[in-house]
Amino acid sequence: MNPSELHALVVRTNDRIRSAVTGASSLVLLAIGTAIAGYGLHRIDAPLAETLTTFAAFGVVIMIVAFVFLRWRREEIYDDIVLHGFRHVHPQQVARRATQLVSRGKRTEMADTLDRFVEAAVANRRTPVPVHRGALKECHPQVRQLTQILRSEEVELEPAGMVLLNRFITDGSASPLFRTSAPPKEMERELDRIRRTLGQDRMAA
Repeated sequence: MNPSELHALVVRTNDRIRSAVTGASSLVLLAIGTAIAGYGLHRIDAPLAETLTTFAAFGVVIMIVAFVFLRWRREEIYDDIVLHGFRHVHPQQVARRATQLVSRGKRTEMADTLDRFVEAAVANRRTPVPVHRGALKECHPQVRQLTQILRSEEVELEPAGMVLLNRFITDGSASPLFRTSAPPKEMERELDRIRRTLGQDRMAA
């Protein structure tokens, strides 16, 4: 995607987030107003008030779910912007996301997750989702190197590399970590790509 397409995606997602917030707020007011009119002032029949309040509450839940999904989707778009190096697209928000990606907490979280996957593969323990145990065993040294770097406080990492690593850990449809039929070489190549993007010179140091 080019910068203008990514900009348009962010704008469209922000509009949908605002719509979700507005919709949830309106439904909350409807639920409160209906409850007052039905149970407090007795201007509406109780069964009708109950029905309207229930539908409004259900609508609020849907709007909240939509809001959470859209916030997640916006973070994914910011990650695409970071990955492509288009820092001039929504610079403040993207800079915030880049800082979050390389934060100490995020690095520790990713290192812990990688360690758990490797430990489960080596010990042949069950995991919440199927992982490529054979490839993890073969790539154990590479994974171990990544976790050591992630935990090293003196090493600075590139946010774009953290995007790739995050998707390696979470993308169940595309990551070689979860595609159990893929050859181990595929995971090895992806780990090499992550290492280069994180900053191979720093990692070698």
